[in-house]
Amino acid sequence: MSPKAEKLQTRIQEIQKFVSANFERDKRFKTVFQELENIAICLKAERLKLQIIGRNLSTARSLQTYFEQHLPQFYQIEVNSLPTQIEPVQSQRRVGLVLLTSSGEQHYQLSAEETTIGRNPESEITVSSLYKKVSWNHAYIRPCGNLTWEICDRDSTNGTYINGVRLQGCQKLQIGDRITLAASTASWADPEFVFEYSLSSKNSDSLAESIDCDILCLVSDRNASTNAWQGLITIANAAPITKRVIIGDIPTLTQIEAWLRSQDMSDTFELLVLSLSAFSLQTQTSEINSVAQQELKKFCQSLEAIIRGKPEDILAQRLTAKVLEQLLAIEQIFDNETGAIAQKIQQEEHRIQNLATDDIKEQSKRVLRKASDDKDKFFKQVRLEVNQSKAALLDTYSKKSISYKIEGFIEQLKPQVLKKNGFQYIQLKSEKSVTLNGNVNAELTYFCSHELKKWADKEWQLVTTNYSEGGLNGIVETIYKNLNFLPSINIDKSLFFADRRVDFQKSLMNSFIEAPYEGRYQQVSPIAYVLKQIRADMMQFTFLVGFGAMFLGIRISGGGKQIISSITQPLRDNPFLFGVAIFLLVCLLTYTYQKDNSLQLEAIADKLRKELSSHYQSLSKHLVEKLVLELTTVLETEEKRLKDALEIASDRFTTYIIDIEKHQLALKSNLEQQRMQLRNLDKEKAELQKLKRF
Repeated sequence: MSPKAEKLQTRIQEIQKFVSANFERDKRFKTVFQELENIAICLKAERLKLQIIGRNLSTARSLQTYFEQHLPQFYQIEVNSLPTQIEPVQSQRRVGLVLLTSSGEQHYQLSAEETTIGRNPESEITVSSLYKKVSWNHAYIRPCGNLTWEICDRDSTNGTYINGVRLQGCQKLQIGDRITLAASTASWADPEFVFEYSLSSKNSDSLAESIDCDILCLVSDRNASTNAWQGLITIANAAPITKRVIIGDIPTLTQIEAWLRSQDMSDTFELLVLSLSAFSLQTQTSEINSVAQQELKKFCQSLEAIIRGKPEDILAQRLTAKVLEQLLAIEQIFDNETGAIAQKIQQEEHRIQNLATDDIKEQSKRVLRKASDDKDKFFKQVRLEVNQSKAALLDTYSKKSISYKIEGFIEQLKPQVLKKNGFQYIQLKSEKSVTLNGNVNAELTYFCSHELKKWADKEWQLVTTNYSEGGLNGIVETIYKNLNFLPSINIDKSLFFADRRVDFQKSLMNSFIEAPYEGRYQQVSPIAYVLKQIRADMMQFTFLVGFGAMFLGIRISGGGKQIISSITQPLRDNPFLFGVAIFLLVCLLTYTYQKDNSLQLEAIADKLRKELSSHYQSLSKHLVEKLVLELTTVLETEEKRLKDALEIASDRFTTYIIDIEKHQLALKSNLEQQRMQLRNLDKEKAELQKLKRF
């Protein structure tokens, strides 16, 4: 076994060891391992593969028989039929140089044209100026047909070395060749490149197996110009085959040669003129004409010459390409894993970025602080508004005050005289009674309660909807909306919103001390009233009598009796005048009597009104204080509810941030694991790249 074959065998073992360590990783590694095992078996057999492909299997097998008789055992000869239809498939090539440095690898793609190498900045591959022994224009690489490449030295000062041997002129490159510039071995001052070449075609497995050979013989026929033949030739041209031969008669080969020239493949294929009509399974060698025998003999000699050279190297070259295909399969697995891990890393980084808590912390603090400030400002303003409304309600100088309304209600109460238990009483009565019994205290209690409840209800409505730009409902809605800037927190709405109906009637339904609304009334008899008036006004009466006598011209003398007699004398003398005087006197006394009774009645009524007004004004103040206290209590309850809700929201924010930070730690830990996997994968890929260096 040649050194090159032994090196390949060693490398296959190394690759198998590398692959076997990854069996549990992916089932495809077992497939690669088996393929490598098959390659190793082929390498140990040390037999070149000669593949015969033709449409006529009888002719192809006749050629196989002939070759088996005339070729050494070093050849493995196989026959395959031409597929009925072959779709030409575009092959993908990867040709390039890999610069090996202490810091890693640099890959350079070779072009279809000449690729120059040197310190010249205009070179396709520019070598660093640190490599001072490398010439300005040191060497170039160019394609030379049949998927081969050659390197040529450009009369460099210190030379170009291939696998440690100095290059003289040009030399074809083999996969894995080490190219060292300016020295036989690489060093920090002398760069080293590795030639890389791989070919991947999407052919069927059967077709790939057919063209997997060292020597390919295509047995043509009259239909050699068909798409199937042309497709096979195209695919064979792209395959790493040492010798390609097309066997046929002159007319057929003429057509094929013309087509090969049109496709720029004439240098790739050898044409062997042979009359195939003479070949069959029954044909013996002795029956073949001399011309055909001579052509076959020359062809067999060319194949024997290959064996006399370095056939192991030819076999190693083909098998090396197959090994590289398996390495590419492994590399594809690694690339897929790298892509998947890189995508996961990107996703994890994106998730971590989205879970950043700095903004959330700052925003939650800002929202909670604003909510607390708005809450304090709102309740302070509401209390001020309520106190102002209370002061206006109790303002005695305002027509809208409860005191003014109570006085107005009491003013319309009318006194009524009634008898009870043998006594006369004056009682105040409302003309528009709302109670069944007409009790003034009940009327006033209802009036005060109704007015104060209406005020309290209106005040609560203002508290919930108007005060401080939107009321309690508005401030709570705003705070709740601002606190829910993170939908994932989902703060319970019931913490903020509750049934805010307040029944103020319960504060007004208590039984209160009633004020007196009736008083004793003793009416004086007319006689007693006259006597009382005479007694009270005697001097005025005497004066009036004297003045009347003077007016009438009566001379007053002889005492009282004479005076009276003198006064009444005209009346006695004139009965009509006496009657008129008596009538006027009775009318006067009656009017005076009624007026005095009315005044007395009104005086008692006024006294009762004042007592009622004083009582119910005081009561209304008391009730207002109770209502304001209840309002204050309700506001304190709502303020506490909102405060508690803010504390719960703060706890939710804190818990959410803690959970996010824990999640971040888990994601960062997972991210670090992914990055570790990626680093390990990079190491494995670097190790794989080393295994590709043959």
